[in-house]
This record gives sequence, C-alpha cells and structure tokens, in this order.
Amino acid sequence: MEIRNSRKAEVPCFDFENFSRKGFKELQVSEESGVVIFEGVYTLHPAIRKLLDFWIAVVGGVHSHLIARIQRDKSRAGFSIFQTEIMTTVFPLFQRYIEPHLVHAHLKVQNDFDPVLSPESSLFVLKSRKQVTYQDILKVLDASKVCSSVQNFTDVYLRLAGVPSNGQLTEGECIRVRICEGRFALLIREPIREGNFIIQPKVDFDISASTVSGLLKLGYQAVAYVEASAVIYQDGKILIEVDHLQGMTTPYLQIKGTNKDMVSSAGSALSLHGSYTTKSYLQIILESLPADDNVSVGIHNQQAARIQELVEFIQSQGGSFNSDSSPMREMSSTDSVLDDMQSRIRKLERWNTINMVLLERCCDDVSVLMVSRSRRGEIASKGCITIENGERSTSTVRS
Repeated sequence: MEIRNSRKAEVPCFDFENFSRKGFKELQVSEESGVVIFEGVYTLHPAIRKLLDFWIAVVGGVHSHLIARIQRDKSRAGFSIFQTEIMTTVFPLFQRYIEPHLVHAHLKVQNDFDPVLSPESSLFVLKSRKQVTYQDILKVLDASKVCSSVQNFTDVYLRLAGVPSNGQLTEGECIRVRICEGRFALLIREPIREGNFIIQPKVDFDISASTVSGLLKLGYQAVAYVEASAVIYQDGKILIEVDHLQGMTTPYLQIKGTNKDMVSSAGSALSLHGSYTTKSYLQIILESLPADDNVSVGIHNQQAARIQELVEFIQSQGGSFNSDSSPMREMSSTDSVLDDMQSRIRKLERWNTINMVLLERCCDDVSVLMVSRSRRGEIASKGCITIENGERSTSTVRS
C-alpha cells in the first residue's frame, strides 16, 4: 500500500544460503512512474492482487518441461504416471498455494520457450584444459569493465531407476540439479555439441528444495555428482570461467558468450586451438575414476558416500514441504485420482472461457500494460487476453 501511494516502503531481503530474511531495503516510487510491476510466484495471492490493477500469469516453462521429462523417463522405464501424481509429489507448494490463483489473471501468457533450442537465447561455450595466466585473460577482456567472482557449486545427477542405459552414465539420461550458494537450479536438456562449441541455456531455472526432494520420492536416484570451484571473469560481452574440479589436478577453462564469433576470437587470442573438448564435466569425472564393478547399478563406489550426504541434505531442506502433499498422495482409488485430474483440467479450461472482453483499442495495443489510472478499473472489470505462442485471442463474456 505504501508503494501504491508513492510512500517509502521497507522491502524484505532474503538470504538463500541461510534460508532466512537478512533485513530490509528502502524503496520509494516517484509519483511520475506510470507503471509499477510486482513480480513473483505469490503475486496473485488474494492478499496481494487486491492491491494491483492488472493481473498477469505466465504458465508453462520449467514446470511443463520437467513434467514432460518425468513422463518420458517413466515411459522408458516401463511405467505410466498421471500428471496429478507429478504435481502432488514434485510441485506440492505450486499446486496448493499458486495454481489456484492463476485462473484469476486478466492476462495469461503460455510460455513454450525452450532455452536450448532457441539460438538467440543460448550461450556459445568453448572448453579447454590448457593453462592460461590471469594476465592473458585480462588481455582478452575489456580492462575498464572486467569484474571477477568466485562460485562453489555441486551438480547432482538424478536418474530414474529402470531407464535403459548404454553403458557409461551420460547427461542425456539424467536430470542435473545444481546447488550453488544455498540455491537449487535445474537443467533438463543436454547441451548441444557443434564442432568445438557447446551450446547451452543462457539461464538456469531456479527451483525449490522440495521439488528436488519430490523427484527422489518419484523414484529418481542420485547416481553421480560433480563438485567444483569456479573463478569467473567477465566484461559484459565475454565470460571466462576457470573451473577447479574436485579430484582433478589441473583446472578447465570455459569461454562463454552469446556472440559465437566473439567467443571464437577470444579462444584464438588465448591460443586454445587444438586443445578444445566438448566432454561434459560428468564424463570427465567418471572417466577419471578407477574401474568399479558397482558402476553397472549406477553409482561409483568412490562417489557413493558423498552422494548419500547430498541426498540427506536435499531431503532435510525439502522434506518438511513434501509432507504437505502426503494426504493427496495417499489417495488409492482410481475414481479419486480421476476426479482430481478433472478438477484441475476444468480450472485450466477457464482461461479459454473466462468472462470479460478487453476494449477494442486495448486489444490492438500492447501498451495495455501501461494503461492510465482512470481506465485501469474499467479494463480489469471488462477484459481478459490469452496469449499463446505469440498470438493473442479474446474470449466472449459468459455467465
């Protein structure tokens, strides 16, 4: 309310490493601001949306990709699984506290974006084990803009038991979860290899610990891990990452950027030609381990103890949340499952038949999001747009 009335507001800040608030920062929006955008998974909660003029929901994205991946893995393992079971196990908080409010949105955007298959949003990566000096790296970057940071991360590879394997574990068989600075991120698709280049998503999908714990409850097993410390140098155009993998004597160098030619030029300036590799860190680590008869069941003996520690950590972070979904997961009758699915389907279908039609001028102008104060209430009470795959449609008023 303070922000709406152009008064100073105390905005809470969250510490993702300690999973607690670490204080507040002061925010004040000037009276000249035409639009203030509130973004977050709980934005459409009744207590919040009543203070807003226009409500937007973005659906699909990582949830859809992950659901499709789980269904594919289950099918390959010889099992079928209902989407309801996935939702109540992997996304219990989403289903309980977020999804019920999405149907109230005036504008729904269907997110079918694929960050790997979309070339304009991908990173081009060159990877090498050749050693370069700090001075050499600075020569490649813009010295006036360069900044550096250090990240420690652990990648945990989850594989569904029963999925056919062709021998050594590969990224394509797994869902990779990165734990970094107390946060969890998800990579569903295997990066694309093209010559010396690795093409990978530009962004990671942040997920909750309960989502990872839910995957374990569905039958996924942690079968491998990679731990590393990364020193990162960047100037806004090129990112150079020096990765020290646990158990490896020499680091790996990665050059990343959205411009393929700039990445290639940086590699040439560092004289990396002839030293490139497109192997994943998972493959590099597994190949460095001694032969192990236990690998046939998915976990190398040298990694087993640490994997168990990581699983226990994930369960300790996400277990309390998953308990919320236990009553729904205990439904045993087919009728109950079908009723729940039909209920969810009806909610989603309301987006296509929901009452309200936007004013004609607003339908022709994307600036509907920047509507004047005098017409916000009018639009909110009369209109709804649905955007799917970049196309816009309106629905007729129905009682």
